[in-house]
Amino acid sequence: MQLDKTRIAIRERELLEIYDLALIVMRVYWWKIIQALAITAIPLTIINAAMLWAMRPDLVINETAGMFLVYMVMAIFLQAPLAGLPITVLLGDALFHEKPNWRRMCAGLWAVVPRIIWVVFILRGILPGMLLLWWASYDEYYTSFSVLILLCIYAAFMRTWRPYIGEILVLEKNPIFAKQKGTITVGLRSSSLHNPNFGDLLIRGMASAICIPLACSIVLNIFGIRVFVFGLWNWDDSFMFFWFPLGLWLVVAFMTVVRFLCYLDLRIRREGWEVELVLRAEASRMKEIAG
Repeated sequence: MQLDKTRIAIRERELLEIYDLALIVMRVYWWKIIQALAITAIPLTIINAAMLWAMRPDLVINETAGMFLVYMVMAIFLQAPLAGLPITVLLGDALFHEKPNWRRMCAGLWAVVPRIIWVVFILRGILPGMLLLWWASYDEYYTSFSVLILLCIYAAFMRTWRPYIGEILVLEKNPIFAKQKGTITVGLRSSSLHNPNFGDLLIRGMASAICIPLACSIVLNIFGIRVFVFGLWNWDDSFMFFWFPLGLWLVVAFMTVVRFLCYLDLRIRREGWEVELVLRAEASRMKEIAG
């Protein structure tokens, strides 16, 4: 591994360049990205289906089917940061290696699992959202729906204010609590990375709304293919429980790639990361020559 010879050129990029580069990354690593997404998306899809299974007998009613789709969108929106972590790990390895290796990627990740559970799964609202999703399948008065909306607003605010917490956890692997004086914790690292750039993060958070028309386009194309190829005009179980979530998860994969590239761009702008990589590469070469 040579730190100054990365698979993605380390330089500052404008937002449109980042989205363009994300499409290229998706094209080059599409199979690995699908594999990484499947690690979390398949279990989460099964859990979501189980949580909403009580609504299945009434899905023939358009109003119930519509609410089912809305609940599924909310669930995947809340779960997106967790589902995208394997893709983040993959891209972090692919940045410095021509061929990503799962064993190398997973080495040392076990220690950060408790941090992921606490920071991402609980504090980012995924666990409360899943409990509310289960409640929603039995709630006739839509009280859970109102709470889910508030939870989604909270999650959207946190992702705008602290969007790169997943990258900090799985790539930089900072601890949550400092055991020694001077240790850079997740909180300190997050503050130093995010606080000076809140305006830029806000603009990029607003730009991420492009995922809405993108999701609509993918889902409608999936529905259209079912209509023209198989003649299926109705919203059957396969569409509700498989094809619809699949379309949303593909958007999650793309936006995870975008967020990773935005994270790299922020480190370059804020910390001069490209200079750090060159210096670390030269230090490594000097050590090899001296040793």
